Amino acid sequence: MNTSVVPPAVADARVPVVRAGAAGLLCTNCGTALLGPYCSQCGQRHHDHPMHSFWHFVQEATEDLTHADSRLWRTLYALLLRPGLLTREFLDGRRARYLPPVRLYLVVSLLFFLVAGLSAARVPPATIHVVKNGKTFHYSVQPATIRAGAPAANAAIVHPQQLCARTAAAGAHVSPWFGHRLEHSCLAVTATGGIQRFGAALGRNYERAMFLLLPLLALAMVPLYRRPRRYYVEHLLFLVHNHAFLFVLFGLVAIAGMLTASRAVTAPLSFLVSIAVPVYYYRALRRVYGQSRWRTLGKMTGLGVAYLLIGATVLASTVAYSFLSL
Repeated sequence: MNTSVVPPAVADARVPVVRAGAAGLLCTNCGTALLGPYCSQCGQRHHDHPMHSFWHFVQEATEDLTHADSRLWRTLYALLLRPGLLTREFLDGRRARYLPPVRLYLVVSLLFFLVAGLSAARVPPATIHVVKNGKTFHYSVQPATIRAGAPAANAAIVHPQQLCARTAAAGAHVSPWFGHRLEHSCLAVTATGGIQRFGAALGRNYERAMFLLLPLLALAMVPLYRRPRRYYVEHLLFLVHNHAFLFVLFGLVAIAGMLTASRAVTAPLSFLVSIAVPVYYYRALRRVYGQSRWRTLGKMTGLGVAYLLIGATVLASTVAYSFLSL
């Protein structure tokens, strides 16, 4: 009986079967000889039976969720409780046990902005507090209803128009296009619902701006770590992991704020976060770069200044772009 392996080129591509031979089993995806449960060429897992029954599908889905990716739980544990470990492990070549850095960053940032959007939607309308005769009265701020012919309504319309015209005149000194753009955006913001549209545009653009912030911060870290020389990608990887931690942390804080608005909960939580972030960064810098305490503190201060300057520039640019694009 001939037990030789059928070459992938000769096998019928329409029939994804696994054939036994002298070398064992073949991967149904690429035809490579299998040496274990996973293909060494494409990484696909081998199944003894095709997934045709519903019960088999449930078993596979349950296993995927529970073992799942054990990498997911291992990554989150290291991310939250062992600052700098993910970066250090990746640089040392121990990568298979954790989620890839870019995938981790994309997932947690997406979840964070989703939670932040839900949290912002739950903010109650602005209120005015008036104290009279020892009693406090709360009034919700509602948009004014403009009635045709009312002098106050006409004044309310004319004032934003005059303000926008003056803004356009100031912008025209730069260029006519810029002046026209300023007037258009000013009128869009002062119109009904304009502030809400501006806030939504700012939120969308800020998500994109975060992808620009990390490369700029990594570039600012290069002169801080010249001796011994470090590669730019090492700094970028460090920031990707640390910003993923910030997204998870602030996302949990936002969820806590959605569950309760009690100052007895939110105030201590905000205080703990303000302590946890610098401590986390210090420990992460120590683990990844392996320098002394005082050198780490000095470079952490330099990194903080870079955060302040670059972050303010990116934020101001995002606000300006969001305003001009209305």
